[in-house]
Amino acid sequence: MGVLRFMKRIPALLFVAVLLAAGGCSRHPKALTSEVKLQQGMPALFVDGKLTSTLTFWVKDPKDVQPFVKAGIRIADFSLPFGWVGPEKYDFTKTDEVMDGYLKSDPSLLALPRFEIQPGTWWCQEFPQEITLRADGSPAVFRAPCHPSFASTKYRELAHGALQAFLTHVESKYGDRVVGYFPGNGIYGEWFSWNAYWEAQPGTAPPTKFGVEDYSQPARTAFQQWLEKKYQGSEDALRRAWGQSQASFENASVPSEEVRRRPTHGIFFDPAMGAQVPDYFEFFNDLISDVLIEQCRWTKQAIGGHKVVGAFYGYLWTNYPHLSLNHSGHLRFHKVLHTPEIDFIAGPHTYDNRGVGGADTAQTLPDSIAMHGKLYFNEVDTETHLHQRQWRWGDSLRNPRNFEETQGLLVRDFAYAFTKNFGMWYMELLGGTYNDPEIIGLLSRVREVDRKYLGADKRSSADIAVVLDEDSYRYVGDGEVFLTALVSAQKQWELNYIGAPYDTYLAADLDDPAMRDYKLYLFLNTFRVSPQRRAAIQQRLKHNHATAIWVYAPGYIDEKLSLGNIQALTGIRLAEDPSAGELHVTLTSFDHPYTSALPRGLEYGTDVNVPSIKRYFDHRLYLKDPTDPSLRRDLSGFRVQPRFYGDDPKARVLGKLAGLNRPGLLVKEQDGWTSVYSSAPILPAALLRSIALAAGCHMYTDAGDIVYADRNFLAIYAPNGGKRVMHLPRASRVLDLLERKTLAEGASEFSIEMPANTAKVFALQ
Repeated sequence: MGVLRFMKRIPALLFVAVLLAAGGCSRHPKALTSEVKLQQGMPALFVDGKLTSTLTFWVKDPKDVQPFVKAGIRIADFSLPFGWVGPEKYDFTKTDEVMDGYLKSDPSLLALPRFEIQPGTWWCQEFPQEITLRADGSPAVFRAPCHPSFASTKYRELAHGALQAFLTHVESKYGDRVVGYFPGNGIYGEWFSWNAYWEAQPGTAPPTKFGVEDYSQPARTAFQQWLEKKYQGSEDALRRAWGQSQASFENASVPSEEVRRRPTHGIFFDPAMGAQVPDYFEFFNDLISDVLIEQCRWTKQAIGGHKVVGAFYGYLWTNYPHLSLNHSGHLRFHKVLHTPEIDFIAGPHTYDNRGVGGADTAQTLPDSIAMHGKLYFNEVDTETHLHQRQWRWGDSLRNPRNFEETQGLLVRDFAYAFTKNFGMWYMELLGGTYNDPEIIGLLSRVREVDRKYLGADKRSSADIAVVLDEDSYRYVGDGEVFLTALVSAQKQWELNYIGAPYDTYLAADLDDPAMRDYKLYLFLNTFRVSPQRRAAIQQRLKHNHATAIWVYAPGYIDEKLSLGNIQALTGIRLAEDPSAGELHVTLTSFDHPYTSALPRGLEYGTDVNVPSIKRYFDHRLYLKDPTDPSLRRDLSGFRVQPRFYGDDPKARVLGKLAGLNRPGLLVKEQDGWTSVYSSAPILPAALLRSIALAAGCHMYTDAGDIVYADRNFLAIYAPNGGKRVMHLPRASRVLDLLERKTLAEGASEFSIEMPANTAKVFALQ
């Protein structure tokens, strides 16, 4: 749904000026072409018609190119100055300096440049009424005195001309070396709103305030137009939805920061009590996604459709300690995935618990991206033992101390991309991070494996699907810290260690016949489920008598908040306690297949393992007070409200919700599928593994290792050393790809000794 229509076409004289500034309009006679199309059922990159590796690298200085070039990696991602120096004025001198510097570093180097479609500080003086604002009227800033409002028609009009000039210039001069284009906007070019979060370097002072956006007049006008379209011109419908008898399309206001932080029912906004805040969250994410789609479309058109275009987006796993995903702009992922002019999606791997002993997993949803025919690129800024960063408070992740630990992480990172057949780049942020003969030698072997199996069948073999719902987020208040436990901590601290691969999808994908069936589905935040989607989910579960795990408040929200909605979705009757408290489940029954092999007294929830999670959770942001702009103040704990528990005599109770002493873990057979409900998040890996085994899922190991696998390849990263017995889904010849040796012939399992924090990649033939 479009938020604003582009009102004007670029006048003919301006278009001529653009072409003159760009140095001509024709493509370079030798300009290469690129496209994303299916190879063995998976999206792949083709350059000049040839299947091409998407193992790439990112550098911020041409002097850091050589380690990767020596290893045989030929596509470089780097930031390119945009050269927008005034209204309809462009200077591409710095653009050429940067591009020339990289391309001269190696004659075979190809470029996948990223650029930010942003004006300079001149915008603040030229168009002071067209900048994004906080509620107090101050500019919403990030390392600049101001930024254009995404709702500004003036910005979008002038950005179109600037983008046309930039691309015409680059293509005419460097078209034979550019693989594709990577338009960006917002913080770091990753399509975040400008006040989505702050970041202070160690030793620098944190901000004294922050504020959400956008309270500018362009945004207010756009919001009112959006509401008029949503409610089909009926102010009576608007008044009923908002619970405000005097609301109109002319006076509808952007909700205040206080209102956005104060849900009407515990952590939720009850739509029956007023939809102003959920409506604004929906509008704001529509706005940013519309600009993203628009600028990618313009990019595709400007290059004649001959090259790939992509963007950062869809960070549904990320966490915002002082705001929320509602304010990110990333909650229109399904719409972006349906945009034909976007060929690839990129995102950095998850930051929390990703160092030594941790996992490499995406902040976005690679399997959903692939299902929609788009290529995913994983941005990997793993530290090495040579050069490491300090994070915001002088603390660091668990960084490697020697080459062996570095090797484990770099192989792990490659294995994740290799077994899912998506792209990645090793990211050189500091200079000298990879400039070492041992690291270069390792990358050479990694590149050799990548090249040898470039066309292999790497379709998923996972039996487990994890489902996130982007629409449910808008019914939760800004700064709700519970979401970090429900979503991010569950993945990075438990799910990754079950001993089997899993795929990730949007809830909207469950309606799509292109999505294949799984044996186990883990629903983490599906708070809002319409009757139509509820029917689609249950029908899918019946396809192969699958098992569904539901956490906290599945299906609670439709036109109103209702326990009946939860029962209709899960088949399990729940009750609600209005008090606030921790969500903590202790297992109480051990004569069920899910629990019989688990240790007595096993417990999990928001207040379990807190010191470890706080220590390594995304720069130590776990349980930070979202009202403190310095993020120095810790919360005493989670205060989640309401709390839900089982109230179904036909369900089997396996655990109790502490504090209320009510059923907190239940299982119940449904018509053609199995339903499991947990009152608390962060289900332990051992419990998830037991449920998965009972559901018929294949487990490669139960040693607490990180496993990546597809139909023909298997990888393992072992945080703890020791002998491993790997169980295979079929009899196979097992090859250690990096060591270049055969480990077993016709084996259904094989043994291998794994030193701590090492990784292996195998072919299963």
